[in-house]
Amino acid sequence: MAVTTGIILVILVGIISTAYCIARPETYKRAAISVTLIAILLTGGCGGPADGGGNNQQGQDGQQLEVHFIDVGQGDSILVKNGSNAMLIDTGTNNNSIRLQKYIEQQGIKKLDYAIGTNPLKDHIGGMSDLIDNYDISRIILPQINCINSTHKDLQMNMLAKFIKPIYPEPGKIYPLGDASFTILAPSSNSYEALADYSIVIKLVYGQTSFLFTGDAGKISEQEMLDRQFDLSADVLKLGRHGSSSSTMDEFLQAVNPDSAVISVGKDNPYLHPHMETMLKLNENNIAVYRTDEQSSIVAVSDGNNITFCVEPGSYTWPEIMLNETIREGAAEQDVPDKEQLQKPVFVNENNSRYHTAGCSFLEDKCVEITLEEAIEAGYAPCLLCKP
Repeated sequence: MAVTTGIILVILVGIISTAYCIARPETYKRAAISVTLIAILLTGGCGGPADGGGNNQQGQDGQQLEVHFIDVGQGDSILVKNGSNAMLIDTGTNNNSIRLQKYIEQQGIKKLDYAIGTNPLKDHIGGMSDLIDNYDISRIILPQINCINSTHKDLQMNMLAKFIKPIYPEPGKIYPLGDASFTILAPSSNSYEALADYSIVIKLVYGQTSFLFTGDAGKISEQEMLDRQFDLSADVLKLGRHGSSSSTMDEFLQAVNPDSAVISVGKDNPYLHPHMETMLKLNENNIAVYRTDEQSSIVAVSDGNNITFCVEPGSYTWPEIMLNETIREGAAEQDVPDKEQLQKPVFVNENNSRYHTAGCSFLEDKCVEITLEEAIEAGYAPCLLCKP
């Protein structure tokens, strides 16, 4: 309507100016200029920029990309920010929800373009329901998998109640985020034995810089990405599964060839993450390491050409170095369990080298009950937190 009105006004001004010019030819030039200026103001002032036009202008004005690796203990949560656009990858456990939301608020973020839960385990999506309750989120991306634990089920029920339909990952699909973009690289299959391999893997590109976020993706998923010949190269690699030896195989690390690696991991965690094999690889390849157990939340800033971290690199040490002596001392002081104690129930997680009591906070929903005797015979060590 505004554009139509503008055109009519231009025509009327033109008619009046033409009549005036016939009467006074010497004023023709000035009248023509007036008509031109009015036309520009009317047509330019009424129309808004096309979708994405404002974002491109931000990039031209030197807008930076911020990647926040938020310290949520033994879990993952990554905030990506470019101007007014923002994305959150994982939320950590539910215990960290208030802390996480406070961090997001401190960044001045009230709306998220994307919220991505890389896999259905509680250390990745535990706070997603609270996030949905408190933030306007345009798109939620989750792996396509049936309910397998209470955390995942609660999230699905909350989304259903709010009529929120998740987007399922399609390898190769590209999404915009301000002046940046990200590509889904995994998962490639519909069925895996390990829940970790359902992890959504994302490559984020901003200008000439790039980040690779791997969730808990293990070696099977890594091999699938290699087989599909995706461009895995990235300046910064967020290590899979908190630095576990079950991720980051040699061929995958060579394909990524990062300058820096980030490990989101809890201090004194019972899984002994990051593992020795992973840290040795990073050291041997001269890859700078940043880790939340040593440096808390870590921020990387890209100007499109270079990436700068807010802290100096961390160490290449792994928990076994610091804990082995403590474990040996504890074992020496511990009484030998009698026959009755050997039959008491303990609990173990998948791909975990420690056994726990029933109420331990490190227990996953899908755990197995065995006897203490079975745990000892299988080579499990006691959890350092619950001390069963």
